[in-house]
Amino acid sequence: MGNTGYKSFAALELYYVDDGSPTGQPTKPNVVTDPDYIAPVLDTTTCAPSVRYYSVEKRLSAKKNNCGPGYSGSIVTLTADANLFFSTISLADANAQADAWLAANVQTHANNAGTCEVTYTPPTGGGGGSSGCLVEGTLITLPDGTRKAIEELTLDQLLLSSEIETLNDTNNAEELYKWSCDHLSENRITSPITKLSHKVAHKTIIVNDGLFEATPTHLQLVQRNGYWKFIPLGDILIGDNLYTIDKEIIPVTAVTINLEKRNIYPMTLNPFHTFFANGILTHNYKQPLANDY
Repeated sequence: MGNTGYKSFAALELYYVDDGSPTGQPTKPNVVTDPDYIAPVLDTTTCAPSVRYYSVEKRLSAKKNNCGPGYSGSIVTLTADANLFFSTISLADANAQADAWLAANVQTHANNAGTCEVTYTPPTGGGGGSSGCLVEGTLITLPDGTRKAIEELTLDQLLLSSEIETLNDTNNAEELYKWSCDHLSENRITSPITKLSHKVAHKTIIVNDGLFEATPTHLQLVQRNGYWKFIPLGDILIGDNLYTIDKEIIPVTAVTINLEKRNIYPMTLNPFHTFFANGILTHNYKQPLANDY
């Protein structure tokens, strides 16, 4: 244990007041119950306090793993707040204590705080391509922050993408539908367009009066009941939340179905599949349905 700046006394010995010489009587332990007890005294010269290093905020996520058959557990994040642990050795030692605490407790926390949801099986059917189907005029964000209409994009063009912590980004629908988390942490990256085509749709979903419009099976990131997950756009509800390019969370306030013909642009990115459409984080996967086109 490091120095506190206080000097304490383990034993007491009796001295004469007049000349300061010892009386020769036996020493005795310095205990609080003794009438002669001497409390620790502040002495920062002899007992200079040790430097204390405090841990920084740390997070660790785990998936709830005690759900029954047919259910998938959500991913939950446990946080070790800043200054929760300290060390007189180094900052690395304090942070290591936080890491060890997280590792020892994150799974129990996930099992207690996480939720179990029925494993979603995406619909199947005809129609071409497994990629996001956004309508003509949708503005897609480029790496430099500028936006370009989806119909003006070209093959191999780089888009601004997002690497979401805990998400193994894939075009495998079953894996995407199983994923969820309670805290969305992401880093901005780039990803090129590897497939791009033009089709016509006769049914689309319009969110927030035109903020976002795509076919019903377009895969969309939403926050629902405190958890982020991917759902078909046709399942979106008023009260869900969307994630913006400014890292803000905005509510879904209106959902309408459009049955007029729309030009749509199925698009695939690789190796990362997320991108920003009209400033909303979305995904390029789309499970095709016959009535999408």
